[in-house]
Amino acid sequence: MKFRINGAQVYASTGGREHVDGQPWLIFLHGAGASHLVWSQQSRSFAYGGFNVLALDFPGHNLSEGVPLPSVEKQAEWLKAVMDHIGVATATLVGHSQGGLVSLAMADKYPEKVERIVFVATAAAIPVNEKLIETAETSEPVAKSSMTAWGLGPDAHHFENSVPGFSQVGNGLRTMDLNQEGALPADLKACAAFENGLEIAGRISCPTLCVLAGKDRMTPLKFGKKLAEALPDNRLHVLEHSGHTIPGEAPLELNQFMRDFFNKE
Repeated sequence: MKFRINGAQVYASTGGREHVDGQPWLIFLHGAGASHLVWSQQSRSFAYGGFNVLALDFPGHNLSEGVPLPSVEKQAEWLKAVMDHIGVATATLVGHSQGGLVSLAMADKYPEKVERIVFVATAAAIPVNEKLIETAETSEPVAKSSMTAWGLGPDAHHFENSVPGFSQVGNGLRTMDLNQEGALPADLKACAAFENGLEIAGRISCPTLCVLAGKDRMTPLKFGKKLAEALPDNRLHVLEHSGHTIPGEAPLELNQFMRDFFNKE
């Protein structure tokens, strides 16, 4: 679906289903340099499983227009505007990597809008190497190649995943190439500048789920576990075989963890 926020077109995948009054909302938030496409194995599954789904493209990413937002806090403000525009009173947020930081900021600034949070391959803080930011600013293709290589676990590099023969590497590069020039360095800078995540995590009152990756080289497992430990009402699952891109590398496991989490109440 397409709509306009602050004069710019916004795109969100609905998982191929019309929204239904009375159904709970799931909002999927992508990571740095990515888009709604990373949620292809989740959005359709949950849209056909009793949820209203929005898998968003942040401004300047894939099919959303506008300038990439310069901070995690600004991204949370934009998300609040999206929810208000569509009429979403409250939703479960599912945030991958940078999307997890946005979920933290959203729960801090607008707790009344957040029913639950699923944190996927993320942490309370994501320090970004200054050299990577510099490379993203001067040679985005090199930065994209590096991030794709680091982000995928060994199985994904060898075409061993839930869709045998599917190139996770090629898909990752193509997804990043669809974004506006400058989106990647803007995202990396926003991640690097977000520093109060642990403090926010300790104040979150809603139920949370952390799904982390044992072979994550982008957001190492030890940092994700610090987030999990800080959250007052949290479940934790670790996918030992997966790299950073859990939604594509381990979609069946992630989807089942989410369903179990939603059904526990």
